[in-house]
Amino acid sequence: MTLIELLVALAVAATLAVIAFPTYRAQVLRAHRFEAMSALLATAAAQERFHLAQGRYAAWLSGEGDGEPALSVPPITPGGRYRLELRDAGADRYRALARPLSGRGQDTDARCAVFEIESSGRRSARDAAGRESTLECWR
Repeated sequence: MTLIELLVALAVAATLAVIAFPTYRAQVLRAHRFEAMSALLATAAAQERFHLAQGRYAAWLSGEGDGEPALSVPPITPGGRYRLELRDAGADRYRALARPLSGRGQDTDARCAVFEIESSGRRSARDAAGRESTLECWR
């Protein structure tokens, strides 16, 4: 093998890597979005069970709050990529959000920066700029 052949082979390999890596990274980000979606769906199910038992929705995830009853849902998703939050919890409604944790890789997903589910079942998502991205993110 000559030096020219080796350089051509390296150039072809580098070109393929430059093309393939962004596509690969986008697919990894997309696959990890399911972690947020499944955690939010589990939180919604836990909220409905809590509502049946307590007559209201929980304001706290497990390990949070000041002695008030809380959901038995950890605030960090099992893969450790998202933090869950409860908002506007009361007798008849709640909102649950999933935001990526910084430094875990998913925080670079600008297209689906925040996932949300409401007590009505409405699902939504926003990009890093705050624009609606539900159709792309909740697939």
